[in-house]
Amino acid sequence: MIQDDNSIPLLTEVIPSAPPQVLPPQAVPVPPAHLPQPGGNGPDYGAAAQPGAFHTQPSAASYQAPAPSAPAQFAAVPPVTPAAEQYRQWEQEIRENVLQNLLAQADTVLQQHLQDQMAVALDNLSDILTQRVKESLRTALAETVTRAVAEEMARFSSSKS
Repeated sequence: MIQDDNSIPLLTEVIPSAPPQVLPPQAVPVPPAHLPQPGGNGPDYGAAAQPGAFHTQPSAASYQAPAPSAPAQFAAVPPVTPAAEQYRQWEQEIRENVLQNLLAQADTVLQQHLQDQMAVALDNLSDILTQRVKESLRTALAETVTRAVAEEMARFSSSKS
């Protein structure tokens, strides 16, 4: 049974994950004044999401037009929160699970491909060996019959004399 497994992608290179990069405090921009500030009455995007938090309707009355663009000001980088660490841990677990699944699939595909190729090779080898054995047997039988006929002819001619 030969299958065409060209449509199945295989992992051919392992790319190590890079450690997360932390920006210096000067590189983090402060949000403009028209956006709610953390700790104010607006949503805290650094906090863990609450169930149903993404299904609330926005209030049309709280919209304010953006102020003219001003140069970006920078604030200090907030410390790593437990939620961010939990997300990193989940990401790592997901990455490991996906890698394990891909490796298992690759092992299965490789094993099947190897079995198929070995079956073809063994079929060809058995055909070649069968042909050679038949030729050797045919040659050996022909030599044996020729020798036996020669011996019988020699006995027959010696008994007539």
